[in-house]
Amino acid sequence: MNINEVIKYPVLTEKSEIARTNKNVYTFVVDKRTNKVEVKKAVEFIFDVKVEKVNIINYDKKPARLGRFSGFKNAIKKAIVYLDEKSKIVLFADEAKEAKKALEAENAETKTEKVKEISDAEIKAAEKIKKAAEAKAKKSEKEEK
Repeated sequence: MNINEVIKYPVLTEKSEIARTNKNVYTFVVDKRTNKVEVKKAVEFIFDVKVEKVNIINYDKKPARLGRFSGFKNAIKKAIVYLDEKSKIVLFADEAKEAKKALEAENAETKTEKVKEISDAEIKAAEKIKKAAEAKAKKSEKEEK
């Protein structure tokens, strides 16, 4: 399964927010075909964090009514992801601003810029973009002649 298809969306409830802020535990709705290993790899790859453990819960479909119409709510699979103490996932724009300010303050104190290591996926993507730009330039030169 493709890494981008594993995690569907985060669960944003009061209970999950308390766990996220106090215990560094995040809850996601994941694809029904995934397992713990795939969820761990996906979270580590997408959010660039260190995952300690993953718990998975299957929920069956639930009967629901809207007026006189009856039906079912979809069945889902939840993954509860426990992160390392140093890791953090930014889910909201406010948190991103705070993290950026904290990083700038830290850089101002040390007076050095921290260079983030470039991952293999980012290098491959940059190479593909460069090749596509070169191919486009060659194609436009041929059309001009």
